[in-house]
Amino acid sequence: MKFKRHAFSIQSRIALNIMASTAVLTMILCGIILFVFKLHADKLDAANISLNDVEQLFTILLRVCAVGFFFVLSLLFFRARVIARNSTKPIREIINTVSTITHNNLSARIPLPVHKDELYELSETINNLLDRIEYAVEREKSFTSYASHEFRTPLAVLKGTMEVLIRKPRNEAEYKSKISECIKEVDKLNDMVEQLLILTRYEEGKRSLNYDHHSLEDLVNNTISSLSDTILNKKLNITSSILPKDISIYTDEYSFSTILNNLVSNAVKYSNDEGAVEIKAHKENRRLIIEIINTGPGIAPEELESIFEKFYRSSENQNIKGFGLGLPIVKRFCSLLNIDIDITSEKGKTTTAELIVPTEK
Repeated sequence: MKFKRHAFSIQSRIALNIMASTAVLTMILCGIILFVFKLHADKLDAANISLNDVEQLFTILLRVCAVGFFFVLSLLFFRARVIARNSTKPIREIINTVSTITHNNLSARIPLPVHKDELYELSETINNLLDRIEYAVEREKSFTSYASHEFRTPLAVLKGTMEVLIRKPRNEAEYKSKISECIKEVDKLNDMVEQLLILTRYEEGKRSLNYDHHSLEDLVNNTISSLSDTILNKKLNITSSILPKDISIYTDEYSFSTILNNLVSNAVKYSNDEGAVEIKAHKENRRLIIEIINTGPGIAPEELESIFEKFYRSSENQNIKGFGLGLPIVKRFCSLLNIDIDITSEKGKTTTAELIVPTEK
């Protein structure tokens, strides 16, 4: 986070301190010289000043200057040490704080210096970095815990089902039933692995974009077709309104289809039985506006800010199966394609996902 830099930086403060110290010590040296002149003023006032007297006065002044120089230099040295020690105190605090930070202790933060100078900016930057590292580590811990739990459940079901099968001979219908259960659990694992791989591809930047013109209606119809079984089972009324019908979108097909599939899949999943899902699209200025609206329980206002986080699931929809990866994937691919996304919800009524797509790359 940027801030308005204080008028006096470290260099300015050190320079001002040294200037002030030098001025004071020079005044002291000048005072000593004047004092010596005062002591010999009676000789200067006398009319008969001999060459020997002048030489003696200059010898005294030379000695005073030599002694005064080393005296002033010593005072300036110790003054500079005090300034340096005070200036580097925040650096020692940074070193001490950073040395205490481990993967098990990421909560320590560097005390911010009084002056908003370069060290203040460095301390604040390191604190912000530590905040991001702590957040990332906590998310990784959460990911490990959640992923291990999600993998463990279907694996346990698979193991239990197969153990039941081998205990005794069974008829063909029983074998088919149990094998179907195993296939469903394997499909769950495949879905989760696929979503994790999608996120990995995005985050590691391994996939290059392949832009081309695609029919929006075809992309929407393909998405609806892939969800036809769920739509029929829930008796949903799904409609699409694309105006004009021949809208062409210039985008990466894989990435945009991933966005569309996840949003429509969520709309279908969280709709009430015999509810409705509506997909609307129209051009506005030089942008394409796509809305996916579904009837259902909705999302609480306080949870809307968290829905794009990995593994986050609404507290009121825990009974609906999912991994909390769909919307994070959508958010990342929208960022990749320069698409703005906004999700609004009216509790107990409808939820709307709006995409604002640039019509040109």
